Amino acid sequence: MAEWNDDEPGPLVRPYVHTGGRTDVTSDELDVSALLHAVPDTTVDDVSLSATTVRELCSKPVSLAEIAAELESPISVARVLVGDLVDRGLLRVTAPRTDRPDVSFMERLRNDVRNL
Repeated sequence: MAEWNDDEPGPLVRPYVHTGGRTDVTSDELDVSALLHAVPDTTVDDVSLSATTVRELCSKPVSLAEIAAELESPISVARVLVGDLVDRGLLRVTAPRTDRPDVSFMERLRNDVRNL
C-alpha cells in the first residue's frame, strides 16, 4: 500500500479511467438515495475491478451516495458503474421511500426515549 503525506498527492486515478470515458447512464432510476442490492446467484465475469468492488458493497442495501463515498469517486462515476451493473442484471435498484412518517408518532417516540 502506498504511503503519502500532505505534501504529496496520493495515488490518483482519473474518473474517466473507471468509466471508460463514458458519462451517460441508461437508467433513470439512479437517484443518489436509491438503494442498490446485488442480485444473488448471478455470474460475474468480464467486469472491472471497480465494478467488482461496487457489487461487493451492494451485498447489503446501500445507496448510490454511499458507493461514491466508499470509492472516493464523484457521484457521476459511481452512477456510471452502477448503471452498467444494473443494465447487466447484476444489481437491483429500489427507489427510496418518499413518504414521511407521522409527525405525532415521531414526537411520541422522542418523548418515550427521553423518559428512558
